Amino acid sequence: MLSFTDSLKQVIADVKMSGGAVIERSTPPSEVLQELKEFALRGIAENNAPAWTLLEWFTEGFFDEYVRVCWVHLRKLGISDNNLIYRVITQVIGSRLSRKATRWDCTEKDFEKCLALSLVDVWEQMGDEQTLTYTFAKERWLIAWDYQKSCWKTTSLGELLLELSPVQTATFVLSIDTLFSTGKCDFRYISTDVLNEILHPQQENYDYPHLIPLRRDLLTRLGILREPDDYGPDRIELTPVGRIVLSRVLDKDNPLKDTASVLIATEEVGDTLKGSVTEIKDIISLISESELVDNANRESINTGIQLYLSGKYLDSLRVLYPSIEAIINNMLSRAGQQPEQLRGLVDKARWLEQNGCIPPDVSNAVEIFTSRNRVLHGNFSPPQDYVFPLCLLAFRYLRRLLLEYRAVSEG
Repeated sequence: MLSFTDSLKQVIADVKMSGGAVIERSTPPSEVLQELKEFALRGIAENNAPAWTLLEWFTEGFFDEYVRVCWVHLRKLGISDNNLIYRVITQVIGSRLSRKATRWDCTEKDFEKCLALSLVDVWEQMGDEQTLTYTFAKERWLIAWDYQKSCWKTTSLGELLLELSPVQTATFVLSIDTLFSTGKCDFRYISTDVLNEILHPQQENYDYPHLIPLRRDLLTRLGILREPDDYGPDRIELTPVGRIVLSRVLDKDNPLKDTASVLIATEEVGDTLKGSVTEIKDIISLISESELVDNANRESINTGIQLYLSGKYLDSLRVLYPSIEAIINNMLSRAGQQPEQLRGLVDKARWLEQNGCIPPDVSNAVEIFTSRNRVLHGNFSPPQDYVFPLCLLAFRYLRRLLLEYRAVSEG
């Protein structure tokens, strides 16, 4: 877990600072890819390969990605001769199609065979370590390609991940998976049902549910599953940390899933999380000039910021929540509506949305606060892992609220 989450954060940090490794976006020339497809099809016919090979490689589209990751790996080694790359990849394809175990002579001095040998794992795993990490980050929208600048960029989800602990990171990325997954048969994202079956296997079954290799590899890298052993390669075993992470992901009150959902919605309208330090600087500037914030609320918000920076997230949230409600009441009053006629923050936010004062993503974010308001009242004392994302969302929401109101006022 530690090594993978650290690598993931390093990639996101590199993207944030310099645009990342552009080579990870590259693809082989179309003519080379087409020639490799023709070679593979001939090999499938000549070797009488299993029927699933055609389905996996071409119907499901895995072949293009197998070739791409090999191409990228060789280019990172400084090899740019397309003819050489073609010959090397054909040897790898041949080894994958042959029914006989391929003998790679370790003393072989043939450079092309040595390259082909080095590509076998790259092909099977769909990339070397760097490519695997970039692919993982891209598919979960932690990074995205900036088509205008021709480089990678960090998304709101990626910015937040930089601030999470390893256990929080594993919880966060699996929560993202459950948002993106289309169901149990989705080979790329892991659904809630699949995670629930792993955490709570059927009592009558000795083994856990079968996992396709991509899912199993992901869960192993995240430290959720133990590495399979030679005596029981299909046996799935949860790690102690894995049990904790899955319990948090499947919790109906999972705040990291709520946070991911809100950040995705906000990203869609073009506003990217800048990181909590920058977000807070923006808030300090906004509350100093906004007519919606009186002196008492300005002081409360500054107190909430200090509590947040000192790691007292629950105290910060309890100070911040009433200030947000007061600002919303001011917005309603200025729009000609009496706040007391509306019941609760959700109804107030919906009224502001319906009357063009705030956009839908800002309105919808209020529901998270109201659905989680037990952290603000009563005897509930949640762990910091629970409160941190809610507190960050509260600051994020406050900034969006003030910015959107300013935009409407100036418009």
